[in-house]
Amino acid sequence: MNYKFPDINADPNSDDNGLKNSYRKFFADMRLNRLYYHIFLLKFFIGENTKGDVISSIQNNISFIDKTDLWLKHLKEDGNFEEFKDICNEEIKAINSIIQIYENRMQKN
Repeated sequence: MNYKFPDINADPNSDDNGLKNSYRKFFADMRLNRLYYHIFLLKFFIGENTKGDVISSIQNNISFIDKTDLWLKHLKEDGNFEEFKDICNEEIKAINSIIQIYENRMQKN
């Protein structure tokens, strides 16, 4: 997992929506990495990855959470948190829609 955090010092009032787009790209990278992680676990199930590999991956996730916590602290201090929060809420709605589609498909089977 190797995310590039969006620039905290970007101007939230810029006309080009660059800040919003950087947040959206960050979330898209996170979604893609979840799919890679799913493959990683499937390979563990069939013996291509070891338990140690899985533990290492989990430790990388913990490190990511620690870095995210620090990044969020700086984001809140710099005053750009509300914009980020709005994009988070958009992402939550989009993911809830995807979840609903999956759940509906699974109920049909």
